[in-house]
Amino acid sequence: MKKLWKKALSAVVAASIAAGLTACGGSSGETAETKADGSAYKSVTTTMSMEGGTLDSAGIISYWWWTYNGYATGSLVELAEDGTFKYILAESVDINDDMTEYTFHIREDANWNNGDAVTSEDFYNTITRALDPNCGNGYSSMLFSIENAQAIYDGEADMSTLGVECVDEKTLKFTLATSTPYFMDLLTLPVYIPTHRTLQTETNGAWSMGEDMDALVSCGPFYLAEYVPNQYCLFKRNDTYVLKDDIKLDEVKTLAMEDTQAIISAYKTGELTFAQADYTVLGEYKDSPELVTLDSIVSNYELFNVNKAPFDDVKVREAFSIAIDRDAVAAACGENYTGSTFFVAKKLISKASGKTWDEEAGGELLEYNVEKAKELLAQAGYPNGEGFPAVTYKYPSTQLESDIAQALQAQWKENLGIEVQLEAQETQVNISDRRNGDFDICRMQWMADFADPFTYLAMYMSTDAYNDNKCACDAYDELMNQSMTETDTTKRYELMHEAEKVLVSEYFWGIPVINRQQVYLMNDNLVNRVIDPSRNTIRTKYLDIQE
Repeated sequence: MKKLWKKALSAVVAASIAAGLTACGGSSGETAETKADGSAYKSVTTTMSMEGGTLDSAGIISYWWWTYNGYATGSLVELAEDGTFKYILAESVDINDDMTEYTFHIREDANWNNGDAVTSEDFYNTITRALDPNCGNGYSSMLFSIENAQAIYDGEADMSTLGVECVDEKTLKFTLATSTPYFMDLLTLPVYIPTHRTLQTETNGAWSMGEDMDALVSCGPFYLAEYVPNQYCLFKRNDTYVLKDDIKLDEVKTLAMEDTQAIISAYKTGELTFAQADYTVLGEYKDSPELVTLDSIVSNYELFNVNKAPFDDVKVREAFSIAIDRDAVAAACGENYTGSTFFVAKKLISKASGKTWDEEAGGELLEYNVEKAKELLAQAGYPNGEGFPAVTYKYPSTQLESDIAQALQAQWKENLGIEVQLEAQETQVNISDRRNGDFDICRMQWMADFADPFTYLAMYMSTDAYNDNKCACDAYDELMNQSMTETDTTKRYELMHEAEKVLVSEYFWGIPVINRQQVYLMNDNLVNRVIDPSRNTIRTKYLDIQE
């Protein structure tokens, strides 16, 4: 494995990208067209975000980690298309009657690509490091269902009391504080993904930045063979992977690209074989097998800074929220967008009813009511927007976010008489400002980490690491805490619907705005398009090329 530095190879990389080539290297006797046995060498080129962060499952998680996770990590289980759990690194699990003890038996043939065995200590290495509040991991709270995990994170208990036991090298036991209905779903999150017990012990260390490639070992279907910062990653097939027969591709190259129109252009010129596009291609590719659309479970919304004026006043927050015509905002973004009054993605399928989240809710959470918005603003001391302080809306500098920002700005101006300033930022700067509370109104987007409303709603519990606007409500916390232990699925979903009402239509901590339909362009010879039901996206690792 090697890291190719941008300065040294920028000309070579630029030339290869321009020519639509995929860097591959290959072993002796192999080329980009054929392998040593004479069969076709199967390579796919797609994109990745240029956002920062690390590749440490216990460290600072970003879109880059999620790209890496799709190829080079392994979990105990994964959610299959039919809603059941498929064993990956585990071969079985024993669960006690009250569902507070999960004992996983790790496959004997589960290995890292350097030949070392995957052991229970590798999982323990991630979990214990993620319970250090200085690790920077926004998913640490997803460990809190484990006995004493939260107390350890809060500095109130010793790590020796943690409900995670390495029974032996191939046996890992979790003891939960209480029954957690969605615990199996949690096992696909970063903080449950193994990191090598001796090579990957420094949280957010050089290994996790691609600066020590020998330590960046993989137990997934691919390994990271090459990495040029802000240009590309090259993943090659890992022949030591436990389910290697399920993997048909020899390599996947991910180019660092964020501009949607540039991505579409790269697909059309053959530089990409698989790309996420937008509504602008729907007409052109309407009847083409290259067009794939999926209902997204990404929710776009805006957060208020509720801890300083003017948005510390619930009347102001409600006024800003109900002064928005969400369908008009969606129309400004394109035909694959729809307005939403829900924090949870509307098309998330309920495990209780089989309906979509919005269907199960039985009605919208917010009304579009300009007159009421004006009345609320006047009650807050700002009639017709008079005397309202200068406020700024911060958002990532992409075309979509610019379209949303301008639509919101126009509506707040017309309906409330308030001129909100706009500040487009680099994605990482925007995330940093949001995480640090440096905003008046800030864009937020969330894709389900697992197929459950909890992943959207848990962030706004008062103690959650992702509670970026530091909102706090005892009633909300109580509803969410009840949902965490309720074993009756119908009752559990009712609790989460009630919690969402508190979040969206009682305290107005944020502004749900739009959902979207995912639009992909794929070469029509790409087959075996397995859907990840937890995110409703295509699992690239399972793709095959039809010869």
